Amino acid sequence: MAVRPVLSREIDSMTFRNFYYLKEELVVFCRENGLSSSGSKIELTDRIAHFLDTGEVKTVKRKVVLRKNTNVGNVTIDTKIEENFVCSEMHRVFLRNNYKVIIGMKSQTLLF
Repeated sequence: MAVRPVLSREIDSMTFRNFYYLKEELVVFCRENGLSSSGSKIELTDRIAHFLDTGEVKTVKRKVVLRKNTNVGNVTIDTKIEENFVCSEMHRVFLRNNYKVIIGMKSQTLLF
């Protein structure tokens, strides 16, 4: 088996893709070469391969995630679970303060 080459500008993208590099190594390479270091390992790998082939710094398009407002006000035992539920600090506080009441409701349906 071939020895893994050091990740540098001198290797080509095919050689780069034939070896395993830790995400941390990819992030360091990106930072040292002016590439965006954010994203998944697959995104970093594609960005580096493009850079090794062309020498071009590929711009990163940021994904904007819009969340619906899930603020339901005060959470009580009778509060129903809202659509697209995301456990927030408000929910965690409620559960922390009411876990004994909730556990005591074994035979009832709990909707909050």
